[in-house]
Amino acid sequence: MLVCLLVPRTARADQPGAHTVPVAVLAFDSEDSEEQADALTSALRSRIRAAQGWSLIETTQSLGMMTAAFKCPARPTPECQQKIAEQIKAERYIFGFVTKGPASGQVTAEIHLYQRAKNDTVIKEAYADNLKDGNDDSLRKIAARIVDRLGGSAVGVIVVKSSEPSGDVVVDGEKHVPLDKGTARIELSAGGHSVEVASANGGTSKRNIIVTAGRETVVEFSGAPTTEPPKEAAKSSTLKIVGGVTMGAGAVLGAIAVIQLVRFLDLQSQGDDRAAQLDKNNKDDGAKPCREYDQKCRDIDGSSKAASGLAIGLGAGAAVAIGVGAYIFFTDPGSGEKTATTKPRTRLVPSIGAGSGSLTVLGTF
Repeated sequence: MLVCLLVPRTARADQPGAHTVPVAVLAFDSEDSEEQADALTSALRSRIRAAQGWSLIETTQSLGMMTAAFKCPARPTPECQQKIAEQIKAERYIFGFVTKGPASGQVTAEIHLYQRAKNDTVIKEAYADNLKDGNDDSLRKIAARIVDRLGGSAVGVIVVKSSEPSGDVVVDGEKHVPLDKGTARIELSAGGHSVEVASANGGTSKRNIIVTAGRETVVEFSGAPTTEPPKEAAKSSTLKIVGGVTMGAGAVLGAIAVIQLVRFLDLQSQGDDRAAQLDKNNKDDGAKPCREYDQKCRDIDGSSKAASGLAIGLGAGAAVAIGVGAYIFFTDPGSGEKTATTKPRTRLVPSIGAGSGSLTVLGTF
């Protein structure tokens, strides 16, 4: 354990492959500092070989050679840069210029990182003009600093692997990349990102990842994605519950209304019996209603009116509740105009009337 902790180990570059970001380094161009330009090119290539997450695309091409071949200006335009990328078969490459100055005994390197479909990343580095050897430790440190600065602007790569063979990968809710046989390769800026796999059958899986510039990360989505119920279906289910509860409440009110109706009829019968008995015992008062001179008859009449009112009110409430509940329950909220034209809506039209001791409730569907 002490040996492992105390003996320093040198970080080795990743081997070229699916999990590294490949980059080419074109020989730098210069009109007055050719030795320094060659040395910086060599140091940068060595640094790329040693840097983790990067892999060097070996090429002997120089910037001057490529611009001359494509008849481009010394400082290539974006169109020329794209032609160079296609020629050396690289998605990204480093090129630049070395000139004397700004102070005496110094040179300035202008370094460009080309990335397909992205703007150039440009940095400048001034250092002593006596660094003419690519193996010089000081120049190696400068090359390491340049690569680190470029890496801060460079992209990282994620490889999404899903158990679903087809679908879309949605990054940050905006960028959509289709799955190809369950795999998608996406270049992203460094930092946190939200990655969601939407399968063809409607299921989704989501993860948050951290992307490192200059590195490639594999993100695996295994297992069946979670399928979210369609919003319209959830809305329809909720409305059916509300409709069912409303109809249930209407049924309860209707039952109470029936009880009050039965009570009303019973009180009416009691009142008739009481009136007949009084007419028999008091023939002189037979022309007057019994409620005008008999307390029990008046009590029966009051209770009868209360039962009648409750029966009518509760019956009306029951009819309305059942009608509204049925409308909500049987109406499909997702069908829109098509439902209105092809499927008749359920209607409940209550008609309530009271007379001669009876209550009539009519329902039409």
